[in-house]
Amino acid sequence: MADSYILEGADLVLPDRILERGILAVQEGHILAVQPPGSLERLLSEHPALRQAPLVHLQNSFVIPSLVEIHIHGCASWGFEQADAADLRAAHSFLETKAVGCFVPTILWDETAIARLVTAIRQSGLPQWVLPGLYLEGPFVNPLRRGGIPQDTLRLPDIKLARHAAELASGLLKLITIAPELPGAADLYPVFADAGAMIALGHSDARLGDIALPPGPFIMTHLFNAMRGIDHREGGLANLAFSGLPSAVELNGDGIHVNRTCLRLASRALSPEQLVLISDAVVGAGTDYGRFSYYGQSIVSSPRGVRYAESDMLMGSNRVGIDIVRLFSAEAEVPLWRAIQAMSLVPRRILGQDRDFGSIETGKAADLFLCDRDLEHPIRPETLLREEEPA
Repeated sequence: MADSYILEGADLVLPDRILERGILAVQEGHILAVQPPGSLERLLSEHPALRQAPLVHLQNSFVIPSLVEIHIHGCASWGFEQADAADLRAAHSFLETKAVGCFVPTILWDETAIARLVTAIRQSGLPQWVLPGLYLEGPFVNPLRRGGIPQDTLRLPDIKLARHAAELASGLLKLITIAPELPGAADLYPVFADAGAMIALGHSDARLGDIALPPGPFIMTHLFNAMRGIDHREGGLANLAFSGLPSAVELNGDGIHVNRTCLRLASRALSPEQLVLISDAVVGAGTDYGRFSYYGQSIVSSPRGVRYAESDMLMGSNRVGIDIVRLFSAEAEVPLWRAIQAMSLVPRRILGQDRDFGSIETGKAADLFLCDRDLEHPIRPETLLREEEPA
């Protein structure tokens, strides 16, 4: 029963709370039961087949659903703008050490790089629930708010170019960032909707009165970054984030891109169903500080985040996965279950995968990690099974 087991004694991080010292039963790769402590015998009497399953006794640990990196440009040795299939598989293995079971490679407008990434995704052999597709950040964004996006990758809204971008992504485009105030931006919405991509509003200098909203569900790219800040008169995208209109709002929880007060504001003003934690990680993330290359430019990873060597502009994060959850939970002073939900169930919902993944609930896939109390050393439950005896 390699796909069946019982975990007993760990704190189970559920969608709306933590069940302390709970019991979690997995049968044939799916969650069969989530029960309070002291109910093991009842569970085994109701499901006799589980008596042959390994029973793992745990303490001082959490069980969490796998995390989703929905906005990530790279990690460790790999920048996704130049990744091949082997690189994506290696990045996946590395991200597993950060409790990440699903990632969406994020890329800027570069036709060669996009075509290469599409081929790499197709050839990687990774399943769709691990590697669903790609996220295109630009090219239809405002030069005034381009942030770390190179100027030469930007384009004005153009329907023909939008159709070309959708075709180039070959059905793998999941999200695309657009500045809504650009002339003709609204004409692009149906093009990308027809391609199966969700619109993410961002890298925008828009005032509230300038914003033409997408007709369908949309999200917002990294709240507070590369947009007008909250204003009590004109307002901009940051105001829109708190209107209840976006389906979800990205928030970088690395503690560098967004300060503590704004992390706390977002965690309290956005509903749990809206907030999605991102890293916006780039090559080098999760490893030692140093110098790396991004689209041919030198970047430096340090305690100040990742910055272009020449301009010192912040352009990405060097933290990823469980490190983002740990930092956000501490800085925003939110319960762990809320931080986990923002990096598991909410992004799975954006990707249309929340029916089977994203939370510890009966019937869902047992896509789980075990974490120590400090959230520093996640492992898959399966790594312990060989050491355990049947229940």
